[in-house]
Amino acid sequence: MSELRGLPRIYYGLGTTLEDSTTVTSQVVTLPAGSDTLNLLLGAYTLNGTFLGYEPVGAQLQYCLQTPIDQTTAWLKIGHNFEGSCRVNLTSLLQGRAGVVFYQLYIRDATSTLLPIPIRLTNYRATGARQPNLDPDPLSYGSSTLFRRFFVTDGVSGVEGGVRRAVRGVQGVRVWIRKAPGARSVYIPVVDLTYFERDVSTLSGADGGSDVSFPQVTFEMHYTAPLDSFWKAVKIVFALVCVYAGFLALYRARAWSARNLGAGEGWDVQFFGRCIIILAGSLAPPVIFLLLGISAYWFFAFKNTANALDHLLPWSSGDLSTFSAVGVVALCCYALYILKELHAQCTADIFFIDWEQSKGRILRSGDEGKARLAPVSVWRSIFLMNVWDDIQTHRLVNIELNLLAMFFILDTLQVRYAATPQPDRQDLTPGPTSPILLFGVEGMVWLALSAAQALFRHLVHDRFYRNRLLNFIDVLSMANLSVFAFDEQCHGYYIHGKSVHQCADTSVAELNGFLRKEQADLVPRRGLQGSDQQCFEVLAQKEFRAAFNKVYRAVIADLDRGDGAAARAQRLTMEPRARRFTGADEERVRAYETVNHFLKSFFDQNLKDYPYVIRTRTYFERFLAKTPDVSHTSVLFHDTTATPFTPLLLRGLEPHLLLLYALLFTLVSQAVDSTGVAVVVVYGVDVAVRCGRRHFGRGNVGRKGLMDGKFLV
Repeated sequence: MSELRGLPRIYYGLGTTLEDSTTVTSQVVTLPAGSDTLNLLLGAYTLNGTFLGYEPVGAQLQYCLQTPIDQTTAWLKIGHNFEGSCRVNLTSLLQGRAGVVFYQLYIRDATSTLLPIPIRLTNYRATGARQPNLDPDPLSYGSSTLFRRFFVTDGVSGVEGGVRRAVRGVQGVRVWIRKAPGARSVYIPVVDLTYFERDVSTLSGADGGSDVSFPQVTFEMHYTAPLDSFWKAVKIVFALVCVYAGFLALYRARAWSARNLGAGEGWDVQFFGRCIIILAGSLAPPVIFLLLGISAYWFFAFKNTANALDHLLPWSSGDLSTFSAVGVVALCCYALYILKELHAQCTADIFFIDWEQSKGRILRSGDEGKARLAPVSVWRSIFLMNVWDDIQTHRLVNIELNLLAMFFILDTLQVRYAATPQPDRQDLTPGPTSPILLFGVEGMVWLALSAAQALFRHLVHDRFYRNRLLNFIDVLSMANLSVFAFDEQCHGYYIHGKSVHQCADTSVAELNGFLRKEQADLVPRRGLQGSDQQCFEVLAQKEFRAAFNKVYRAVIADLDRGDGAAARAQRLTMEPRARRFTGADEERVRAYETVNHFLKSFFDQNLKDYPYVIRTRTYFERFLAKTPDVSHTSVLFHDTTATPFTPLLLRGLEPHLLLLYALLFTLVSQAVDSTGVAVVVVYGVDVAVRCGRRHFGRGNVGRKGLMDGKFLV
């Protein structure tokens, strides 16, 4: 075919100079040095081909001019990704747009040469109804048909007999700019255009919810770069994380079985279910930190680069969906693990050991002259059970304060918009956010707020004002009570509260006298065996646990045995006279006293068959959480921490909960694009966790302490 002379070239491939789409889109453009904006020009033509001149690109390609970001300039900044959308009233659009202007888009390079930018019409139909540009790949143009000229609104071709029958216009504009080798080099941009066509007779200016009269139009700018090597590295790291989590889960399962199971025990469905939960709990934290690390890398690399083209954000919807999907899977795994740990806390075997001795014998009427031992008051135990019930949900970090601070920082101060896909870290102009950047911004803010609260509690509040856990230990010592709890079959914790004074059931004057003696160091040390250590981690012999279970199982027998339905109905009634306390039967009371005597004898080392030793964990045992040999004797570890029993409390799960809430917050915020909704969801989950932990934990304490739940106020 001969070269077409004097005629406009509408699309690539006309004439003797055949222009392959791949060749056209592989042109490298060097951007002018010292400029932070793209120099784009539009050549304007009338319908008959008359050249109207060049004009700088501004708002000619857009219908949406009422959004907060000034689209006429913001999207032209180099490295700035942009997304804008709105609904357009076609009835108003037709007014004043009777003609049509054809445009040809150009970019000016470093040598001031104007290079034409190819246009790809996504709903273009070729011969035989073929659609070569349908579902276009932004990185592959070999099968695409590329055009040179385009229009924004067509008010001419739809006119028949002087009457406008149809209107056509641009519904979607998507500009792709790909990074090329070189500091300020890109491949020639490509613009994807999608057109709409409407029958004028179907339009209605009052129908604001109709896609016919008010179509959704979009304008997008995307900078892309090949990230295959980056994602390959991420996959390798992810595989290493999974291998690490697998080995860690295997080691934890092995350690659990060594602590709690004997030879030939454990290889059942329950054991394998526990192993799956351990694997979920081992996998979730490193995966979350990996996602946070990826987000933080892109945030600091993208926002702190001198050249906006050095680090371009991940753009593929497949990659971003995979990123979010991994986060959802990690959330489910972590939630499963935390639910199992909450269940373990709410079913732990807990016992309050009363060291108080009777003060003598008393003679009551009707005892036929026989004196009997004066009873020991139970109210000290009831009081300490209430305190334990209260500290079960005690935590370092106030979630409500964290969430309020998150909303204030992210929404009120608009720090959320630091995650918009533009390289200026000081630009907090509201706009669409990048999922990866938003994950990093919200995750880092949440962890920073949590760390600040925890440090304040450790360094200031608990040290100079009040440490509730240490106060609880002190009150135990004055009340002459100890706490012993098994959170596993042969693993637990012991808080030694045996008083160094004569008695705990005493008057105010005598109690203050005891305190003055202790202040003057005139009494022995409070710790076990005359030491300063009061809190211990217990690794018990299996024989000791078997002996403990013989009597303890009678203590925790079902309170509703025999008349359970009636008792439950009585508790549900609102009649004051019917809401009576429920007492334990004599058999369970005797079993409770037997357990109390058994544990006192054990910790006083009066049971020769069940000895124990007290020692400190070695660094090797602490680092690997190694289980010592307890086949011949139980082991009581006194730790360097003052309160090693926190795994029995919600505070022991606090690091896991904070990490879970951080992940939940970011995922919800991304899904609904709202900080407020994320705050409400996380708060609701936290309330459910606290209420559930308090409800079931309180029932566990009352049931195993032989106390009606109404005593725990």
